[in-house]
Amino acid sequence: MTKLTKINKPAPLSAIAYDALRESILSFQLKQDIVYNEMAVAQELGLSRTPVREALLKLASQGMVTFLPRKGFIISSYTLLDVEEIFELRQMVETVVGKKIATTITPESLERLKAFIAEQYKAAATNDYHRFMHSDREFHNYFFKLADNKRLLAIANNFQDLCHLMGASVIMAGNRYDCVIREHEAIVTALESADESQVEGAISKHLALVKKAVEVNLDK
Repeated sequence: MTKLTKINKPAPLSAIAYDALRESILSFQLKQDIVYNEMAVAQELGLSRTPVREALLKLASQGMVTFLPRKGFIISSYTLLDVEEIFELRQMVETVVGKKIATTITPESLERLKAFIAEQYKAAATNDYHRFMHSDREFHNYFFKLADNKRLLAIANNFQDLCHLMGASVIMAGNRYDCVIREHEAIVTALESADESQVEGAISKHLALVKKAVEVNLDK
């Protein structure tokens, strides 16, 4: 019997809706302080209400949208407590991952991290905060890939979405491009030293400074 290539099943409509809505949130096409109607959003996406509702429920469970009874939904805003909780989690997870890879990272992986920083330089030069934040996310997520821990990466992807929204707001409100780049360079320098305590310190300092910038921006 002839062996046929298996046809890949199309993605569920709820997954398509989720990807579209998530990207619209992260790119700020959907904005905070605006109440969105589910049916109107579904029509704009060319989908029925059910998959859009399922996608929104998932986004709500991840803290990215908030439902308003009998009104619709809004893009979530964040309190100082939210910031405290999210960055506490990042400190715990990212410093552990950094220490894990400190003595095993290869020259090739270090060059990859430097490539993300080079991309951030280019984005900063043109004030392209979308491109800058994408490179920032790639820089941090690469640590989890190097740690070869899929569960940690799944956890990181969720709070990275929230940090993306917080961080982009800071970048748009005030120029922190150069600060972030220098902090990333310090992390790479620490990794090159293969010293676990230096890596932990560089990551901790970076996250503390980002957290402070987010808190200052929330107070405005």
